[in-house]
Amino acid sequence: MPSNRLRVGIGWIELEILAEPYVVLTFNGYAPALKVKDLRNGLDYEMFISAKSLAQALEPLRLARGAFTGIRIKLRKESEDRFSSYIVENLN
Repeated sequence: MPSNRLRVGIGWIELEILAEPYVVLTFNGYAPALKVKDLRNGLDYEMFISAKSLAQALEPLRLARGAFTGIRIKLRKESEDRFSSYIVENLN
């Protein structure tokens, strides 16, 4: 699994999900994650998907496709606040 964790800010990031979810051991226990590719620079990252706003935006895309793998999204945070919601747009 990739070791670089994706940091999401207020600028848009275009991503492709490369694999189905897996779990990562963190200081708080296990957390769900996805392997993703940044479409602009080609780098692979690990993206945690436990945030409610992110999970709620990804679920309709997963249901429509039948899997996470291959979903392309545009992603950013609503504000610079650490706990702000994610904004997700479908690129497929």
